Amino acid sequence: MKKLFLSIALVAMALSLTSCGGDEPVPEVTVKETLTGKELINWTVKAADNSTNFVETADYTFNIERGKNEATVSVLAQGVQFDSHMPIQVSFRMEDIKTTTFDENHVKFSAKSVKFFDPETGEENTRYTLTNVKGFVDKTNNVYSLDYTVNGTWRVLVCNSMVSTVVTNNDYNAATELYYTYKIDVASMKAEVFIYNVQFEVGGAMSPVLKKISIPDLDVAFTTEDFGSNEYISPVIKVTGDNIVPTYYTGANLDQGTPYPSLVVTNFKALLDVTSGGSHTIYFNCHGGEHKMNNKLFLWE
Repeated sequence: MKKLFLSIALVAMALSLTSCGGDEPVPEVTVKETLTGKELINWTVKAADNSTNFVETADYTFNIERGKNEATVSVLAQGVQFDSHMPIQVSFRMEDIKTTTFDENHVKFSAKSVKFFDPETGEENTRYTLTNVKGFVDKTNNVYSLDYTVNGTWRVLVCNSMVSTVVTNNDYNAATELYYTYKIDVASMKAEVFIYNVQFEVGGAMSPVLKKISIPDLDVAFTTEDFGSNEYISPVIKVTGDNIVPTYYTGANLDQGTPYPSLVVTNFKALLDVTSGGSHTIYFNCHGGEHKMNNKLFLWE
């Protein structure tokens, strides 16, 4: 009988210990990632008059710590100029920007103001204040965007040198719908636009679907544009060209390009608004018809 009671007591103790262990909070796992955006366009606009001030390529590194309900973002900028008159480029770090808008592959963040830290010494540089910070990272499609203001004087817009319009589910490998990708070269101030799954209307008839064409050797300007109201003057990338022979792509991976002289492009103009909620408008004539479209750019969500 004593052995029976002893066995029952041991079982009860074991169950009690198991129950207590189950009530212990599960420690939160933090995932840390470092993502580097290379050759991003870094474009400065003077806040006073919306004039383009400085355009360059620069490198930004995004350090992201993802917890269960919150993520923390730090941004390292290296070799940035806000003004063409600055004698040297500067490097700095924005720290500890909190966000709840994130998942495994995306993070969207904003802050009214952040401190400007020297990345080498870790000390705050009080010569600069950073306000109105907004950013977005999609590591699946290698998309980076950043918008911030320095000392209330310079608005800095950062985006990929390859900018695409939005497709369903942001799945460009599976896309069958019409979309556009702009390849912008700041050094030469030239651009090439790639158009996927496009048809042209000529004389009331539609052409076959062209899976991929490109329009090369377009001129680029960083400027501002009045979108029909004095209240909406936005910084834009302006892309123009005339009498351009496009390239038609074939092959299993659409990587075999051939000039297509029967589709000469004239009167080409595109405006890319890379600010939050950005979009593009595009217009050109081709083969006796015209092509025009407005789409959202995949930069911010």
